[in-house]
Amino acid sequence: MNRTLWTVTLMLMPSGLALAEPEAAPGEGRELFIARCSSCHSVDYVEMHARFGTRALWESQVTKMRNAYKAPMSDEDAQIILNYLERQYGPGRTDTSQSTTPRSSMSKTSVASGLMVGGAPRSP
Repeated sequence: MNRTLWTVTLMLMPSGLALAEPEAAPGEGRELFIARCSSCHSVDYVEMHARFGTRALWESQVTKMRNAYKAPMSDEDAQIILNYLERQYGPGRTDTSQSTTPRSSMSKTSVASGLMVGGAPRSP
């Protein structure tokens, strides 16, 4: 019984090995982005798409979120968020030190039998 309780306690304790959720990049529009977008999207998710994040792509995504998913934002909010995404997560961003996601966090991580993220397929 004590061994089971100890095992359960250890499983429930926070692990120092877990990666912390990255924070949104600083800049004008950050707080609005957090308020309107981060309830559904993690910063990690946004950073994964940043290399493709042209203004046209971000604009189509913000429009889709507003129209298809009824994201609660005014036209003015949408423009502020769009400008923020383009500046902070667009391909023209020169200061990549703001990225808070470790570049190798998903490399060689097994996601399913026979598959690897960031690597070649492997046999089961």
